[in-house]
Amino acid sequence: MHPVIFQLGSFSFPAYGLLVAAGYLAAIFYIFRKAAAAGLKKDDVSDVVFYSVLSGMAGAKLFYAVTYWREFGAGLAERLAYLLTNFRYGFVFYGGLLGGLAGFFLSARKKLKDWRRAADVFAPAVALGHAFGRIGCFLAGCCHGSPTSCALGVTFTDPASEVAPAYLGVPLHPTQLYEAAGNLVIFAFLNAALGRALKGRLPAGTVPGLYALLYSAQRFGLEFLRGDDRGAFLLGLSPAQLFSCAIFCAAAVYIGILKRNYEKKQDRL
Repeated sequence: MHPVIFQLGSFSFPAYGLLVAAGYLAAIFYIFRKAAAAGLKKDDVSDVVFYSVLSGMAGAKLFYAVTYWREFGAGLAERLAYLLTNFRYGFVFYGGLLGGLAGFFLSARKKLKDWRRAADVFAPAVALGHAFGRIGCFLAGCCHGSPTSCALGVTFTDPASEVAPAYLGVPLHPTQLYEAAGNLVIFAFLNAALGRALKGRLPAGTVPGLYALLYSAQRFGLEFLRGDDRGAFLLGLSPAQLFSCAIFCAAAVYIGILKRNYEKKQDRL
């Protein structure tokens, strides 16, 4: 599509970076809009956002390096050089999610009185920001789909895109846009769930569980349509699908425990 917005000499402004930045800003704006209703102080929320974003980016890059390390070159120096020179690309979402979750948990436990309520506010923001990021993937050509003859197929022709050369000029599933649309639907659902949670109709901490459940199911299905390098397969499943299965099961158990404890508390009232 349009991997570069503009170029001045050797400097190029990537579309992916622009959309990722837009996603972060949209997510942060949403969090600040909802913070007061959740009884959270904006100064404390700002600190949690900072550490969550920083650890999320580090986690996304680390997972990418681990997953594709052998493909970066023949030796350590060559692999590190590749990783540094291509830093603007190459992020694994689940790595970012886990890294961001670690940063959130460690900082929220110190800064916020009710970290579960804060997690309810942050969860829809993740889905919203991720939708922007996937549009950036579409513009860059990364995370593309497999060849298709369906009417929704899109063709990448720019050699600067991240699409494999063999797929240039070939209609592909726009999996990036499928996921962006799915994330927006998840965001709308989570935003409604947040409203119920803030009114006490759902136990605190439910919204991130719902996010994990919905996104992992979506990601598992979309992986079957991906046409980019998915890493080493196990039992016919990609690493992302294996993570999706684990996260889905963990989220289901987590929501079940929250629901049981909430019902017990309501019975005692």
